[in-house]
Amino acid sequence: MRKSIVFISFLTGLLFLSINISAQEKSDNTFDKILDKESLPIPAEKDQLFYLQRDPNTNTIIYSVNLEDGKLDASRPVKAHWIRYAEGGKRTNLSFIQRTMAYGIHHSKVVDGEFDVKIQAYKDLPIHVRFNPQSKKYQAYTPVNKKEIVLERIFVRINGGSLFKPHVEYIEISGYDPINKVKINHRFQP
Repeated sequence: MRKSIVFISFLTGLLFLSINISAQEKSDNTFDKILDKESLPIPAEKDQLFYLQRDPNTNTIIYSVNLEDGKLDASRPVKAHWIRYAEGGKRTNLSFIQRTMAYGIHHSKVVDGEFDVKIQAYKDLPIHVRFNPQSKKYQAYTPVNKKEIVLERIFVRINGGSLFKPHVEYIEISGYDPINKVKINHRFQP
């Protein structure tokens, strides 16, 4: 009897999870729409480090520094959320699947106040988060052509595929040189 109740609870949980994923992904399940990336909205959220945009819609993932009373929360230094521009600019959390398989962050401490972070879906892009005394804020840095840039945006060009296996044509990272502030864009194939 107890095993039956546990099994039914498990199935109910799976059903709820699949309904939740379906509801959160409803506007993201067609990957054949190509956007003009230059016409996408540019977010400016409080404590924003960088943002990620991708086909097929304008919805944007914001990565921001997680501060508690002005200090970096070492247990979760970077947090992510959606701005769903396609739904009137609604802000929502990432779903469990999005957090663990796609847009979530894994972090490791380098020294106090500095972290290496990786985006779950593409862990080959090194991102380093640290305080910049010149700008007086935390910033995200990534290497481009053996030089470190301040990361502002990641754009993922998706052309076809499916929800769990999109066909990624390229990834473009945008930012600027921290010394001379020159804008830098770098495109590569994963």
